[in-house]
Amino acid sequence: MDIKNKNLKAGNENGIIIAILAILLVLVLVIVGTVVLKDNAAVAKFDGGKVTKKEYQVYYEMFSSYLKSYGYDSNSIPEEILLKAAQDKMIVTDAKKAGVKLSKEDKKEVDEIFSNEEYINYFKENYDFSIDTLRQIYYNDYIIQAYIKKLATETEDAKIEEYIKNQYAEGETIDMNEYDTSHILFSFTKDDGTSMTDEEKANLKATAEGVLARAVAGEDFAALAKEYSDDDGTVEGDNPGQYKMYMDGNTVQEYSDAVKSMKPGEVKATLVETAYGYHIIKLNAVNENGRVKSETVREQYANTLFDNIVEDKHLDYDLEAFKKYVKSIDADAYSAQSATDTDTATPTDGQVINVDENGNVTTGE
Repeated sequence: MDIKNKNLKAGNENGIIIAILAILLVLVLVIVGTVVLKDNAAVAKFDGGKVTKKEYQVYYEMFSSYLKSYGYDSNSIPEEILLKAAQDKMIVTDAKKAGVKLSKEDKKEVDEIFSNEEYINYFKENYDFSIDTLRQIYYNDYIIQAYIKKLATETEDAKIEEYIKNQYAEGETIDMNEYDTSHILFSFTKDDGTSMTDEEKANLKATAEGVLARAVAGEDFAALAKEYSDDDGTVEGDNPGQYKMYMDGNTVQEYSDAVKSMKPGEVKATLVETAYGYHIIKLNAVNENGRVKSETVREQYANTLFDNIVEDKHLDYDLEAFKKYVKSIDADAYSAQSATDTDTATPTDGQVINVDENGNVTTGE
């Protein structure tokens, strides 16, 4: 027997097997690469970036059903969602240019969310998008919020003051002060959600007047608020009962009028009745020009800087190709009548779409 020939034959067979495996590997890489390329293909482009198909799919599956229930025209929903996705990517692009990065704390918070097996299983069972892409969108949202805070902090006071004044008619008196108040609310709404009868209100008033006497006498206001107030939004924290406000029309008139008549350190000697109930009010301080320093107002201003970002960065996409793609992930898309042919309500101008850390979708101004 020729051992050399047998080895040579075996060597040829091994070579053929290796060649076949190599070809199969190339085919697998081509297929996988094609899928990745398709997922990363742009559904829309803008100056400095793009929205990929896999990113858009996450936004679409997360938002579309909610927007339908909210009254958006079904045929406009795909493009409304595209604008949201594009705006987010644009803001993130600008944020990174400004040196904003995902903090270790924020990354840890997102990663903890995505380490929750129940949470992940929910998304896998109810959606068909990439969990990794969803995670990145969460990262992006934290970057956006950090960027907004950066802009709010760094903006000059003069620009914030101008922003506030532009909300008023010319010649209208503007109070720029911040009023640091505290209050104790005795609510007209009972624990079961029903309104009190007149007799119940009278008993409530007697209780409120007893607490008022203690507050006027100098008893610790925060402690009284912690014990008696029905305003859950103000009883927690380091200073229970604290409510900082502005004379901007966002606080009930009776409360605002009472505060205007008070001096710093004063507890209003009488109960103040509003639609919510009886209030015991203390004016802690008046902070001159405090509206300009308000974190909330400054962040509102920062958000307005993005109003025209979609136009400024020249969002571009092929509408027909876009519609075809949307139909590929939702066969029912574009199948409804136009809102002009139905009684379906449409959203008001300025509404934006938001998603919180629990995946809940909301709209806001």
